[in-house]
Amino acid sequence: MAINAAKQLLDELMGRERDLAPNDKRCMLNWDDQTVCKHFLVKFCPNALFINTKADIGPCALVHDDYLKRQYQSKATKLEKRQYEDDFIRFCQAQLNDVEKKIKRAKQRLEMSQIEKMNIAGNSCPLNEEHQERIREITEKIEKLLEEIQQLGCEGKVEEAQTSMKEVDQLKEERAQIKRENQSGHWIQKKAEIGVAQEKQMEVCDVCGAFLIVNDVQQRVDDHLMGKQHVGYGKLKNALDEIMEKRRRDEDEKEESRSSRHHDNRDNYYRYRDRRLNTSSRRSRDHESHHHRSSHYSHGSGRHNRNRSRSRSPDKSGHQHDRSSRNSFHRQSSNNGTTAKY
Repeated sequence: MAINAAKQLLDELMGRERDLAPNDKRCMLNWDDQTVCKHFLVKFCPNALFINTKADIGPCALVHDDYLKRQYQSKATKLEKRQYEDDFIRFCQAQLNDVEKKIKRAKQRLEMSQIEKMNIAGNSCPLNEEHQERIREITEKIEKLLEEIQQLGCEGKVEEAQTSMKEVDQLKEERAQIKRENQSGHWIQKKAEIGVAQEKQMEVCDVCGAFLIVNDVQQRVDDHLMGKQHVGYGKLKNALDEIMEKRRRDEDEKEESRSSRHHDNRDNYYRYRDRRLNTSSRRSRDHESHHHRSSHYSHGSGRHNRNRSRSRSPDKSGHQHDRSSRNSFHRQSSNNGTTAKY
């Protein structure tokens, strides 16, 4: 066990290939090789926390290399890191569950020990003079009644014997009650002096489950706080809390990002809708304006044509009048024997 621990320490400090000659071929590993410790890549290897303690879980035979850890942190995908972290969380949770059971058993053991000491102290308490005298009188009555019951039984007086027996039972109950009162009074009296202070001297550490002395000297308290088990379980709990807190922050950021994208999409939709409405309204106004101009132009063109037709009518009648005048003049000239030249 000690040799393996020393070998593992040398591997971490000098590398697994520390004994190779300069010309020997070195084996190149990647962070995702099966021989690499996944827990070490995520945080640390839990096997190295409890060496040579009662909580020792044995040495780890896998590779622990800081270069591979940096490679894992830079090259591993989010999914791969998630899987490695899940394995680390399960292992740490199993170790913490074991120590929680240990703490619970230790507290139950301490509580039972206190109860047993209380019972012993109560049973061994002396009776005061008043109680002693009362118990002695009751005991004498019980013995006398038992003799009478035996005599009545021999005489066949069963009913009288049963009545006396009931009286004996009442006396026994009264004697037991006196003893209980004496024990209670004695415990209340002594508890403030030595009982409570001594019984509460021990307590259980909530981190590693070790028994501690209340108000112990500071040196012993420091030794316990710097012990491998206390430090190891505290390191496991802190590492687990860090991972879970990081995941909670990532989830919150994702939720905020989704909410922001949803808000942006909604704003974009409203802007797009407003543009569509404005464009449609502008097109409608342009169409109405064009229709109005077209109607006005058609009306003006018809009136202009009518004016032109009116202006052409006198010219046509005058032209016909000139033709009829020329024809009349031509006929008259023919009759006179002259030719008209134009």
